[in-house]
Amino acid sequence: MLSERLARTLNRGTTCGVIGLAVAGFAMSYDALHSLALSQGVSASLAWLWPLVVDGFIVVASLSVVRAVADGRRAVYPWLLVLAFSGISVAFNVVHAAPTLVARLVAAIPPAALVLSFELLMRQLRAALVPNGPQDITAPEPRPARESQPVPVAPRPARRSLPSVKNASASPLLDRAREIYLTHRHERVTGALLARELGISDGYGRRLLRQLATDGGAAR
Repeated sequence: MLSERLARTLNRGTTCGVIGLAVAGFAMSYDALHSLALSQGVSASLAWLWPLVVDGFIVVASLSVVRAVADGRRAVYPWLLVLAFSGISVAFNVVHAAPTLVARLVAAIPPAALVLSFELLMRQLRAALVPNGPQDITAPEPRPARESQPVPVAPRPARRSLPSVKNASASPLLDRAREIYLTHRHERVTGALLARELGISDGYGRRLLRQLATDGGAAR
């Protein structure tokens, strides 16, 4: 298994690669779409907007996918928009190319590479948000409490005094999160579920879930 430092280095390299491909693909596609708009009678004062409408929509829909992944929501509709406008961009790039097989392949590769590299980035982001996946965390059976001692119940923490993630392992908040996870161990536990039960933000709920995974699940 990769060390945390090596994983961060690979993540940065992948992110920089995707950004580089996005800039290169957008620039090449922009030139082709701009020329196509001019050849089809669009005025020069408006032709520069045509590539932004097509490829710019891909960027906006892609950002919607990132937001959905970060919030733990399904991104079916944004992905359909990404694929639809990516297909449109590829089609218009091919139409603008010279009528040879090689020229059309050259025109189709930049927008296609952008979409495929973005999908790789999404897979990496999903893995980073939930390192082992909520469904992969194996929660051990809770130990029965001794009959002579009552089971202590951790008080629900106030929303204003959230501990940092570094000190979360020793906080009542994480103990309460473990209790919630054990209660729902047969379901898919998400950061949103922890946030709702603990009265905290969704972002902090996801951080607690990642902390549980780092500490070896719900075991203490």
